[in-house]
Amino acid sequence: QDMSNTLSKYISGQAIECIFVGICTAIGYGLAGVPYALLTGIFAGATNIIPYIGPYIGLVPALILSLTDSFNTAVMAIIVCIIVQQIDGNLIYPNVIGKSVDIHPLTIILLLLVAGKIAGLLGIILCIPFYAIIKVIVKHVREVIILENESSDEVKIEK
Repeated sequence: QDMSNTLSKYISGQAIECIFVGICTAIGYGLAGVPYALLTGIFAGATNIIPYIGPYIGLVPALILSLTDSFNTAVMAIIVCIIVQQIDGNLIYPNVIGKSVDIHPLTIILLLLVAGKIAGLLGIILCIPFYAIIKVIVKHVREVIILENESSDEVKIEK
């Protein structure tokens, strides 16, 4: 039950983070003059679920549409993408996901760095849910050990 709740909270946190990226990107694209800013912002938010390459996939339609307008608009679209991704990756993602699965933001950043170094993209995708599940298992094992110790103390007192 707790593992299911933890994974549900993780998925909810991912959805919130993608919505944030979509809204911020749409606003940024709108200010930069990118054609169809709302549509391309929503697409950028949806593709943000894919670690590392998602933001670049989300940038492609905005770049293509911007180049039909002007080179400067395309450059502004790239700048918007970089700013939104920096804010998301360094502030929003660790805090939103951290609060949703009760993991400190610094722990999330360290987990992502270590998992990326050890297992690459797959490690980055799986490390947070895996860590959250391990944390639930350790919590339950600890509770069982504490209960066993308390019950063995009660047996000793009765003798």
